[in-house]
Amino acid sequence: MTSKLSRAAMIAGIVIGAGGLVAVPAYAANGVSTANYYVNNPSIGSASALTPESATVSASIDTGGSAESLLPVPPTGVLWSPLAGITITPEKWNDGTAPWLAAASASTYAPIDGIPVSGSSSSVSATITDAANSSIGDGGLGPKSGVPQPVSNGGADNYSDVTFEYDPVSDYVANGNLPGPETNQIQDIQVPTTPGLSGVSATLGAFGQAAQSATGNTPLTPGTKYYYWIVQQAGGTDAASNINVSAWTGAKDANGNPTANSYKCYPNAAIQADPFLAAELVTGATVTYGGSTLPADQGPCIYYYGDTGGALYYQSPNGEFTTPAIGAVKIGAAAKLTTVTTKRIVKFGKKKKHHRVIRTVKPTGAWLPLTDASAFKASGTVELTIGGKVIGTAKFNLAPKASGLVKIVLTGDGMKALKSSATAQVAPVSTTVTVASTSNWDQPFVGKSVKL
Repeated sequence: MTSKLSRAAMIAGIVIGAGGLVAVPAYAANGVSTANYYVNNPSIGSASALTPESATVSASIDTGGSAESLLPVPPTGVLWSPLAGITITPEKWNDGTAPWLAAASASTYAPIDGIPVSGSSSSVSATITDAANSSIGDGGLGPKSGVPQPVSNGGADNYSDVTFEYDPVSDYVANGNLPGPETNQIQDIQVPTTPGLSGVSATLGAFGQAAQSATGNTPLTPGTKYYYWIVQQAGGTDAASNINVSAWTGAKDANGNPTANSYKCYPNAAIQADPFLAAELVTGATVTYGGSTLPADQGPCIYYYGDTGGALYYQSPNGEFTTPAIGAVKIGAAAKLTTVTTKRIVKFGKKKKHHRVIRTVKPTGAWLPLTDASAFKASGTVELTIGGKVIGTAKFNLAPKASGLVKIVLTGDGMKALKSSATAQVAPVSTTVTVASTSNWDQPFVGKSVKL
């Protein structure tokens, strides 16, 4: 994407060449359009809080929120860069706010920018083309039809949708330096429209099973370099309604017959500026056209200012980060036993010197040696099995780079195995087997068996 026309330049009436700008849309009879939005491209910020499976990333965006401004258009039109492909139709602004109107009444102006700041009552430019149509009882807007007019935001919430996307660099490069099949994204973030720049941040991936379950995010791959970027919609509002416009526009098919009812998303502020459209917001209102009667209003929708199709998005440059490698949890090859010693005296004669003390050491429990070889904490459960049957469970919680002994809770069969110094197998960390160990932070286990 190329840079947009700055607001300062627009207000001063300075014309500069720019690529990627949006032309004022041309509408057929009876339609609603709003002023274009002109925003700076989003810029990517830094990555922080890196873990083997997550990263916090940031960006800076221009939501488009500002007071509406007017661009003087000379009789010869505006000269844009050929790359822009922009046509601005000269229009007389009708609210009398432009200070130069009285002195230059012959001049024409194009309303531009002006997405309302979220929660404000500032106006946005709306052009409502409404010709009289007696067959449906619409008197039209008369002199106001097709002429830009200010409509109040009415305190509505206006926002910009932002989506963070990311892709392993290897996948990106393999796809010809474009987002590849491994590209992922997180849930959209709504940023209220405000003047100037807004910061936005999000966590990509999730480190640990709890975070993955809570967020629904897919964990990143440890020890991997990623590109990340944002895709941004400049500004929209959910204070909008999906209303039936077929009768209003007089839509007809190729044979001149009324077409089936269809719906269009418009801001409520613009709908209220036209008496015929405003009637469609009345509870229970219906429209009969094209041989069917349907509700006039299908309910709330999202209207994107400057583009009624909502298809214009802006993409930032790429940022990059590398997730650190994740270490393993090492399991000791032999358990440390707890024992109890009993003694009994065996007499071989009446004299004490012929007596013997026989001591017997019996194991009463076992502790599993564990080492967190990672720079990140480790927790989970180790299941020990013999013949596929669980004979002991050890739950652990270790600090980074820490070692410790974790008590093995033995079953009855486990106690028998302990007394016979049997060797138990370590169940794998897996969701596809009947008996499995767990690693809450996704570290692999090193060590497949433990001698009791």
